[in-house]
This record gives sequence, structure tokens and C-alpha cells, in this order.
Amino acid sequence: MAGEKSFVVISHLPPGLDLRRDAVALPHDYGTPAYFARADIQAIFRLVEENLSALDERIHFSRQLAGKRVIFKPNLVTVYHQMGLVEPEYPETTDPRLLDAVLAYFKRFTRRLTIVESSGRGVPTRGSFAVAGLDRLARRHGADLIALEEQPTVRYILPQARVQKEVIVPEIFAEVISGQAFFVSVPKMKTNLYTGVTLGFKNAMGILPYNLRQRQHHFSIDQKLVDLLHLFQPDLTIIDGLVGGEGNCPAPVDPVDSRVIVSGNNSVETDRVATRLMGFDPAQIPLMCAADAAGFNDPQVEIIGKQKVIPFRPADPSLMNAAFREHFPNVRTLVGHNLPHAPLVQAAQLGSPALAEQMQMACRGGCLATTRFAFDMFLREGQRGDFPLVLIIGAGFERNGQPCYLDHEGRPYTLEEIAQMPGPKLAVGACARPAAGMADRFIDGCMPFPNSPHAALHRLTGTLCSVTSLKNRHLIPLLIATLQMCQARKRLYRQGRRLDCALPGSPLPVEHRPLSPEEQAMPAVRWDLPPLSREEIRQACAAENRAVLATFLG
Repeated sequence: MAGEKSFVVISHLPPGLDLRRDAVALPHDYGTPAYFARADIQAIFRLVEENLSALDERIHFSRQLAGKRVIFKPNLVTVYHQMGLVEPEYPETTDPRLLDAVLAYFKRFTRRLTIVESSGRGVPTRGSFAVAGLDRLARRHGADLIALEEQPTVRYILPQARVQKEVIVPEIFAEVISGQAFFVSVPKMKTNLYTGVTLGFKNAMGILPYNLRQRQHHFSIDQKLVDLLHLFQPDLTIIDGLVGGEGNCPAPVDPVDSRVIVSGNNSVETDRVATRLMGFDPAQIPLMCAADAAGFNDPQVEIIGKQKVIPFRPADPSLMNAAFREHFPNVRTLVGHNLPHAPLVQAAQLGSPALAEQMQMACRGGCLATTRFAFDMFLREGQRGDFPLVLIIGAGFERNGQPCYLDHEGRPYTLEEIAQMPGPKLAVGACARPAAGMADRFIDGCMPFPNSPHAALHRLTGTLCSVTSLKNRHLIPLLIATLQMCQARKRLYRQGRRLDCALPGSPLPVEHRPLSPEEQAMPAVRWDLPPLSREEIRQACAAENRAVLATFLG
């Protein structure tokens, strides 16, 4: 909707109804008269009707839908429902009741409805659909249901991008990029370890293939997400704030009684409004600032509805502060970075907790947040946090000709001194490779696989992960879905189709083919992927088999 005036519509539900019931997964009686007679379901349908009708009055999006496919992208990273954690469910994912009401609204204008998603690595999307009940929802509405990791892919170059210049997306999104399909992003209103908040345009991360998600998923993550806006933007963003989520997503989050939905035709402005409603200053959110710097904002946006603030607790990625050390008193975190934007350490600054905190935040979007996720998951499983551990992150900063790391008080340690520290040692991330030899476990990658630090904690502490145990009521269906996903992906490989890029080997942007002057002025350039060779097919299928074994055996 480039060039159109931007509108954002805010709709609140009054207090009174308990909205937490079935906010994560649809109940068994979904679709029955008794279900739709419930006061909360009727209230949600009325709220969606009110909100989208008000937006349609301004931009007339319904006129664009005749004969078009409408693609809905919820946020289903992990559906935390009866997974064996401390609480039976956590409001991490798009509320299926809201999605139900949204599809019912759009069915008036077109019957070509498609729900797409790709859950986090290690969580098969077809399994997430079943846990949340979206398989039943799709059948009721006659909608297609597509697990994006099981789709062929297409590739583009983004000449205007700063870090994510090569982008691979599932084939169905070629319809969005060409304007043939209407794209609706339906994210959850929640805080996030990597980016502070996760709302509309960050929801695009779930469109990317697994390995491409890892690329630039470090200190450049904010710019990476903004770069994707050069390729496609949601035609509409509908933010689910019926029950918000506060805390350290992608770890389980706590519920917020926010009772709001926010919609708009400019994803950046819709996110900005939602950010303010959550009690945060958008000017202090680097993701929002990067979007503004790239020109995706609209200072003339018109906002309809009351901007009532419902304060959310911010995500806390720190592995050094008092809150972390209270839960994990025997974990000694050592961080050092030599990245261009990392703080330069002067001798007079040593012994400063503020310097240590600044040092670890130099790569919030990568190893720091991924490792904090591991510790939060450990607590949500009901595990004790009093185990001893020395945690090492980063390549170290140079001092007296050798790499050094800071503890939470800002005291420096050399690798030789760290090696003499008692207790097991865990080194996380490709940058920490110099410490790999002394570590009991070293996790490679930039960024590492999201669940790798979590699995390493269990191995180092000799504890069992609840999610991969029979405490998880969905364990067997999810394992079956993993096998089905594996077979679907291998069928595409055997056809010579590429589904992803290589895992990133460095934090640097990937080079692409030369562009003509005409191409350099374009927002996106199609760059067809070559078919897989026989040897590449063999390797890709073998990698899928290894991924399944890792899921089953850890």
C-alpha cells in the first residue's frame, strides 16, 4: 500500500470478561453452538468487526480482495500449551480466537484464504497448527494451511538493503511480492529478548527459511528486519493484544490483561502505536529507529481510538544483572567483544558493572539473547538454578596483547585465568571459539541454533528437558509431525528444489551477483536458484535425517 495515507485503528474490550480461557489453543468444542454462544467469543468477534470495519472505512481494503488470495501470517514460534512447563500454557502465540474472527470477517469478500507459518527450528509447524487448533479452524473456514518450511523457495536481491541483501522466501510469497496476493500479518503483542518488542514487521522473521533466519541474527538483527521491508510489507497488520505477553520471549511469557487489538495499513506505524500502548517509547526501540531511518515511517499517520497505556514488563536479556544472579547465583558470566561498536575498554573503566553490562549488550540480537532464553526455559521447567557454571560469550577484548573477558563487576580475566576457574564451562557462539578448548561444551554458530544453549544446560547439569519428556502431552504427535515434515522436505530436495541457504559462517553480509544500473535502482531483483546437484540432494537429505535424530535424541 505504498503511497497511501496511513491509518491505525485501536479497539479496546472493557474489563469484565476473562479472556485467558483458550487464549493459546482452541478447545475441543470449538465450532459448536455452545462455543460460539460464549460471552468472550462473541465479544472478540464484535471487537474484530468494529476494528476492521473502522479501518475499511478509511482505506477500503475490502475492495481489493475480490478474486485475490489473502495470506494470513500468525505468530506460532512455539505454542506453549500443555508442554510440561510450570504453567499449563503461556500466551506466546497469536490467539486462535482472534484469528478465527479475522478469517470470518475476510470471508465476506473472498473465499481464497490461506494461513501460513513456519515455527521455530525444531518445532514442526504442522504440529504447531494442531496444538493451537488452527487445523480445525482452517477446515471450518475452508482455508488452506501451509507450513512454510515445506514449501519450495525463490530468491531475491535487495539492492537498497544494508545487511540482508540476499533473501530466500517460500514460493507463495512471490504472489505477495508481485501484488497478486493480499498479505495480512497477525502477530502477538509481546516483549522480546532480541528486539525489545515483537509485533508486525518482525513477524516476517517466521517467513524466512531456517538457515536464513540465523544469518545476521546478531547485532544487525534490527537492520535485517527493516531490510525485509524492501521486499514486501504487510497490506494489513492486525496486532493481537487480547492477552498480551510480557517477559523474555521466545521463552514463555507472562500474561498481560491488555484487551486490545491494533490494526493498520502501515506496519511500522501500527507497531509504533502498539509499542506506546505497551508503555515503551518507540524512540528508544532500535528496531523502530532503524525503520524510521530507512524511510518506512509515515509522520502523517492518522490514529483512530484511545491510546490507553497498559504497561508491559520489558524483556531482560542480561546474564549479569542482579535479577539474573538471584535466580542463578553460581553462574559466572564472562563477556568480551571486539566488534566495531563494542565499548573500548580503558584501564580506568575496569571494575565498572556498567561497562560489563554495556559489553554484553554489544550483541543483544545474537548469543546473548539466545543464551538467556536457555536459562529462562530452565526456570519455566521448574528446574533449580543453583548449579555452578562458567559461561563465556564473545571473542574477548584486547588487553596487554591478549583477549580478556569481563565479569558482572567489570573485572577482566584472561583465557588462562578462566581455564583455572572451578566448575563446568560453556562457551557460546562462533566468536567464543578461542575458549572452545577449555570449555566442557562449545556451541558454534552466528547465531547458534536457538535451542542449543538450552540443551547444553541440561547436559551440563544432568537434568531432563520437560518439553522433550512425556510431561509434554503433545510429545508423540510433535515427533510424528517432525517425521512428516522431514519426508515433505526430502521430496522437494529429490526434485532438485532448494529450500534454504547455507548456514552463516561469519557475521558479515553475504555477497550477491553484480547488478546492472537499472537493477540497482529497483527495490528487489529476482535471482533464480539453481537446481540441486545429485550430490547436493544426497547431502540435503542426510542433513534432514540428522535434524530428526537431533530432535529425537537431543
